[in-house]
Amino acid sequence: MSSTTHSTHYADSPELTVAPLRHPVLEQALSDACAQLEVREAYLAALRDPSIGPQPRLLLAVSGADQRGQRRLAALVAELLPDEVELDLIELADDHLSRTVRERCAAFHRR
Repeated sequence: MSSTTHSTHYADSPELTVAPLRHPVLEQALSDACAQLEVREAYLAALRDPSIGPQPRLLLAVSGADQRGQRRLAALVAELLPDEVELDLIELADDHLSRTVRERCAAFHRR
């Protein structure tokens, strides 16, 4: 089994809980990839969505990546993460979740 990265859409709900997640080695590898893929900003976070269960999910939130760039980034993340680890990839937008990620988490990549 290998790690997986999902492109996910969450409900724009105020019930979502977002916490900053720091992993310097992963952030550096992802930052290098983000620079090549012209991602404008990227954040790592832990997210709890009561509508999908009590367990937090790992979240990579990016802006500026097109669909091809997101797929390439997802493939890289799957290679970097240990087996059995899942990470959701979202495109930042003008919604509650994106604003919360930007407010509570520090971008590990910004160009």
